[in-house]
Amino acid sequence: MKWKVSAAAAAAFALVAVAAPSAHAAVTNCTTELDDVVVAGDLFVPAGATCVLGGTTVQGSITVGDDAWLDATEAVIEGDVVATDAYGVLIDGASVGGDISSYTAGSRSGFLYLYDLRVGGSVATGGVDVEISDTKITGNLTTQAATYVDLLRTSVGGDATLGDSDFGVSVGGAVVGGSLSVTGTSRDALVGAKADGTADQWGNTVGGDLVLTGNTANLQVAGTTVHGAVRLADNTPAANFGPGNTAGSVEGDLTGTAPGALAAGDQSVAVVIPEPRPGELTWSLEGSTGLVDLGVAEEQGDHFAASGDLVPVRVTDTRINAPAWSVSAQVGDFVAGGETVSGKYLGWTPELLENDGGAVAGAAVASGFVEGDGLSVARTLGSAEAGHARGSAVIGAELDLKLPLSVNEGTYNATMTLTALS
Repeated sequence: MKWKVSAAAAAAFALVAVAAPSAHAAVTNCTTELDDVVVAGDLFVPAGATCVLGGTTVQGSITVGDDAWLDATEAVIEGDVVATDAYGVLIDGASVGGDISSYTAGSRSGFLYLYDLRVGGSVATGGVDVEISDTKITGNLTTQAATYVDLLRTSVGGDATLGDSDFGVSVGGAVVGGSLSVTGTSRDALVGAKADGTADQWGNTVGGDLVLTGNTANLQVAGTTVHGAVRLADNTPAANFGPGNTAGSVEGDLTGTAPGALAAGDQSVAVVIPEPRPGELTWSLEGSTGLVDLGVAEEQGDHFAASGDLVPVRVTDTRINAPAWSVSAQVGDFVAGGETVSGKYLGWTPELLENDGGAVAGAAVASGFVEGDGLSVARTLGSAEAGHARGSAVIGAELDLKLPLSVNEGTYNATMTLTALS
């Protein structure tokens, strides 16, 4: 089990037993939210429906119907994704094994948003808003009459052909193995550049030609390496070249600074560094069950004693700014039939079983039979200071139960609640 934790969250597990969540059944039609399931075969999002996938594996292809919405996060899609006149397609994280195709026939202007994705085939889209970032496309990228195209920090193995966008094109941080074509754009067309012609922070690398034709608005190029030719034609106004451009050759008219020559035999080594994710704080139990069995207590002089090990807790923090976090625990009363015994008689000694995240084990707490309130009040199991290393830690604890001899016989159960705070 795993929980995402933002400011504070708590989950309880019994010291004797815990119920396991039931699994979702596999489906072929998706009109709701599916989390952490495997869908055998193809998945269909009916007209007008919304399908939300979270950590889902689809072993076939996904078809998105008219006015439907696919919202997939960390999904593994082994086949294709095909959308026609959809409200929109958003895929954030994980992979699509085949092609992605999203077109509108004119009845709706939808969207195709691809973020932090691995695409085994090609991407083709038309008539919709297009945003692609931090993505690897093995094949070609083709956009036709897209409303606008934002291509950011993305690798395209084949050609990238961006045509006839009425609201502009922006290409930054792209690595295109084939040729990059930007044609017929009637708003800002920015290739490695800002609207004023200065270079953006990323630049581009193009293995083939850079083709800029038929654009009728502000056309700016900067910080772009072209291993083939820059081919310019019918741009009004002419393309303006700013700083940092190199090319094998140039054909056509331009303003600004002509690209520098790319020396014969030179190679470009390009890598796309994605924008870091904000990260998250998660914790999960490291056992197959939440049961802590303290066994049969033994009489030791003036008290009964029992001991055992807490189910270890794995805390993973991948947040960029690494804020402080802590995990604490508190136990309720032990109950057997009509008998109740205070949880203060349970103590512990926390320990770090693994530590790749700068964690510190909490202080030992004595059983209330010896002194104090034991674990009947919240105690820290483990924590990390602000600025700690990104990573995970596994925190365990040896539990120490000491009960007065006056406690009646029986099998006593209590619930310990773990709380993560940040």
